[in-house]
Amino acid sequence: MTHKPRHLSILLVCLVGLFGCAPSGVEVVSETDEKQYQLGQDYKNQGRMEEALGAFERVIDARRDAPESHLEAGYIYLRTLKDPINAIYHFTRYLRLQPHSSQATQVGQLIETAQKEFARQLPAQPYEGSLDRIDLMDLVQTLKQENEGLKRELIAATSRVQQLENVLGQARRSTQAQTYVQNGQAAQIRPSTPVSQQAAPTPSNAPRSYIIKSGDTLSAISNRFYGTSSRWIDIYQANRDRLSSESAIRVGQEIRIP
Repeated sequence: MTHKPRHLSILLVCLVGLFGCAPSGVEVVSETDEKQYQLGQDYKNQGRMEEALGAFERVIDARRDAPESHLEAGYIYLRTLKDPINAIYHFTRYLRLQPHSSQATQVGQLIETAQKEFARQLPAQPYEGSLDRIDLMDLVQTLKQENEGLKRELIAATSRVQQLENVLGQARRSTQAQTYVQNGQAAQIRPSTPVSQQAAPTPSNAPRSYIIKSGDTLSAISNRFYGTSSRWIDIYQANRDRLSSESAIRVGQEIRIP
């Protein structure tokens, strides 16, 4: 019976070889080694900033912590897209993830720069200086966080409504099948088309369609149609049935432009 402990020892050695000594939940691949992060750096070096932003945001979506990608995204929003609101969001996320890094002081200064840029974009009257405008900046940031929470609740509610529609559709088809049987017409039962799938008149303000091209991001598409990248969330919400996430677009895919 001495061979069993030996087999168990061999099994343990194999498991250690497969999984190493890293504790559960530790990322094996560092953020800067991520393929999308390196692609974002390549795009940035080529001056293709919106494509670089899309790559960095894909890293953020894929990882629980991505401070360097938040930092790069903040730079692009502030310096290239002139969008201080999103810049402050990403810089703040960086500081939460890396509060003691060597760049923390510089990132804090970047947040102040973004706040001043936001204040500069506001009308000069009736404010005498920038301090009142920066107070507004804090209010906008708070409202943005609340808005993100509401969006998550809306997505969950939409999912529940869809489930209820599916249940009602099944019940409707079952009722129609029973009616056909009772009338002696049980030859072949063809379920009716659910109300949610019936053709509806096309309103005059129906969404436009767009075919995804190579290098496209939702921010770039928003900028193309609306003149600003900040409406990417509207496009994403209009295509929740087609996109699993903000970055899950593919070349040749057709999306709606609200």
